[in-house]
This record gives sequence, structure tokens and C-alpha cells, in this order.
Amino acid sequence: MYTYFRTGHNKHQRELYVSTTSFSDNGTDFGSPNIKLVNQQNIAVLKGDGVSSLSYGAIWHFFETQLQYPITSIDTDYFDSSLLEKTDVLVLPEGYYGNSFDEEGLKSLKEWIQKGGKVIAMGRAVVFFNEKDGFGIERNGNDSEENEETDSDDELNNQLIPYEKRGENYLKNMITGSIYKVSIDPTHPMAFGYGDTYFSLKMSSSSFQFLENGSNVGYINGEAISVSGFSGTDAKEGLKNSMVFGEKRMGRGSIIYLVDDVLFRSFWENGKLFFVNSIFFVNNNKFRL
Repeated sequence: MYTYFRTGHNKHQRELYVSTTSFSDNGTDFGSPNIKLVNQQNIAVLKGDGVSSLSYGAIWHFFETQLQYPITSIDTDYFDSSLLEKTDVLVLPEGYYGNSFDEEGLKSLKEWIQKGGKVIAMGRAVVFFNEKDGFGIERNGNDSEENEETDSDDELNNQLIPYEKRGENYLKNMITGSIYKVSIDPTHPMAFGYGDTYFSLKMSSSSFQFLENGSNVGYINGEAISVSGFSGTDAKEGLKNSMVFGEKRMGRGSIIYLVDDVLFRSFWENGKLFFVNSIFFVNNNKFRL
């Protein structure tokens, strides 16, 4: 045993200390159930029709070159919930999943989560779960990217905008890349290693209500504060009181919403820890030999 620890000490250049008791003067005792194992996770990532190739590529590159951790890529054309039998985490890159999950497929996905599976939805993938039964997420009513039908008065007003003003009106509803100040709950496992403030890269004006029966890990409380980049006035207004990062428990499993893509083009380094924490720390109860 001594040789084992001595080898680990030399390899990882860690200082070792002798303890004559498992009891702690302050904090958690050795062997306490509050100490959680970081279990190995079997991870699958969707790709193919409806999935952003750029988002999938950034995720694949992150696992391949930085984490050096294996993943299984599943094409949306061949996706079936039975493929998740030996999967612990399913990552949904940015994309549009309306054609990937029919009603029966969504039901099967929900059942898999309830049995202990975990879904991580990134960017536009979050929109797919909007108002879906049991997923606990709903877009803000003032979301400028809302795809709901507008009433006839709004349609008429949009039609009567002068030609020279249409570009300006379009820009009011756009965010093409802006950095926003986000409040963080540092006590949640997803936020391990962060303080109570984070600066998030927003590539769209998607805005979601606070989770009622879940954890709002990152959120904008009150007015949205942009510190850099362009944001249209209406788009910025729509970000008031919105959830940015959250977790919703479903049975023994979870669905994790990353409204802002923390792996965008693999250059927003400060967001990558949210993704890794989501995989290995959040509701990580499965154990595989």
C-alpha cells in the first residue's frame, strides 16, 4: 500500500500527509457518505441530420484532444433509445431535433432519463424541450426568438414596416455574439470551481424562464448586463430574468440545460468546466466496473 501511494506521489508530484484519524476537526470526515466518487461515465453524442456540424465537431474535438476521453457518436438517422442501454450520458449538440424524436422517441428518452440517464442539451437543442411534458422548461414570453404564431395586429405591423427600416428592425431582435454577466449558484455541483459570477458568451437571444422544480445554476436576475459585443435592444430586453444553466431531475436521472453553448468553437475556455462538471459531478450515481 505504501509503495502504491509513493508511486502516485512521485508520478503526480503531490505532497502526502500522515493522518492518525478519519475524523475531521472541521469539514467532512474520511469515509463520509458526503464524499462522492467520480464515476466513469459512458458518453454518447448525437450527430447527423438536424445537428450542427460545428457544435458536434467542437464537442468531439474537446473529448478527443483535451479530455482524451472516449465517446460514442450516434447518427440521428439510426438513433433508437435501445442504443442508450449502456450509456450514462447523452449529449445533444446545438441543433434542431424535431425530426429526430417523434412522440414515441421522446417518451422513450424520458423513460431512460427516469431510470438514471442524463441528457446534456446545448444551445439551440434546449429549445426542443420547450413546454414538453415533464421536462420543466419554458421560454420567456418576451423571447425575441419565440417561434410561436403572432397575432394579426403584430403581423400587420411587421408587414407595414418601411423597406429602409426593415434591416434596423431585424437587428433589434438579434444577438450575434455578446458577453453577458451571469449570476452563479456556486454550491451546485455543476458550478464547482466557479465563483458567484460568470461571463457567458451568448450567440442568440433565446430566453427561458427560471426552472420551478429544478436548479437554476446560472441565471440573469433582473436587467441583463452586456459587457461586450452587439445586442439588439429587443433581444437584450428579452433576457431579463432568465435561466442560463440549469438542472431538472427526472426520476433517478437529470436533464441539464446549457442555454449558452459553453464549448462554442472550443475557444471559450472558461465555460468548459461547466460541461465537464455536468458529466462527472451532477447526479453521477451510476457505477460501472
